[in-house]
Amino acid sequence: MSAHATLAIDSRDLIGEAPVWDSAGKRLLWCDNGAGVIHQAQLAGTGGWLEGRRWTLGRPIAAAIPRARGGLVVVGGVDVLLLDEAGRTTPFARIDADPTQVKFNEAKCDRHGRIWAGTRDHDFGVPGRQITPGRCALYRIDPSGVVETMLEGVSLSNGLDWSPDGRVFYFIDTYTRTINAFDFDLDHGTLRNRRTLVMIESGQGLPDGMTVDREGSLWVAIAGAGEIRQYSPDGILLSRTEVATPTVTSCAFGGADGQDLFITSARVTLPAAALRSLTHGFNIERAESDSNPGAGGLFTLRPGPSGAPATPFTG
Repeated sequence: MSAHATLAIDSRDLIGEAPVWDSAGKRLLWCDNGAGVIHQAQLAGTGGWLEGRRWTLGRPIAAAIPRARGGLVVVGGVDVLLLDEAGRTTPFARIDADPTQVKFNEAKCDRHGRIWAGTRDHDFGVPGRQITPGRCALYRIDPSGVVETMLEGVSLSNGLDWSPDGRVFYFIDTYTRTINAFDFDLDHGTLRNRRTLVMIESGQGLPDGMTVDREGSLWVAIAGAGEIRQYSPDGILLSRTEVATPTVTSCAFGGADGQDLFITSARVTLPAAALRSLTHGFNIERAESDSNPGAGGLFTLRPGPSGAPATPFTG
């Protein structure tokens, strides 16, 4: 390990996810997918981070992204909702998928403000249920509300981001333990030339959320291993950051200078069998013991590189 992350906010999220830096609001946003909560934190006068607000929607939330017109866009279940600052929601779009089989698990906006959102098999959260590989997908939701299916045959959508020049799209399917790269056409919002950049060995943790820094390195949360791994654009492991809880879920750069790496985590215990092979669902509501008080918290680190803030949704 080359560095250690520090617990910034002991939010005790069941499944903390999708940290994003809102540069216009000078705030960090992240969600508790399990509890249906969106958190907001800002820099306190003492130099630490303070949670100043939260929205409780009472439904699964894969991501909450700043909206160029104000408020947020919320991706969760099979729906895309608009959320104003007062907490009122308005339906915006819905994917053509069975909510009893799949649900959104990750989302971000590309440079043109289009949402890219992937689903996961609902049975991952049903203990003992056999998983049906490949029944999920990656979608593009345009500012007009039009939904396009961009990638089929997905099982467990997780981290996604783009290279600094916008020409490469990175995507994680946790079921396959791989980080994939695609050539990305920014003007048309299309993918081609899929290839495997990194594969995590069985039993060594599960690739989850990720972000890309301004120099092009990938920072990937490895759930079950309690670490953030930094990879070069060609997949070489450059560094490891230790997080004091095993189930790290995602990460994003932010802060005034873009050099703060925010790391979310979960109070979910990943079974040893799941770390070897994701063939059956497990209980996502089983919390870790009190011997690990940082579980579900928000961690921070200043590793040196910086990252861009979240691109707002332009719809």
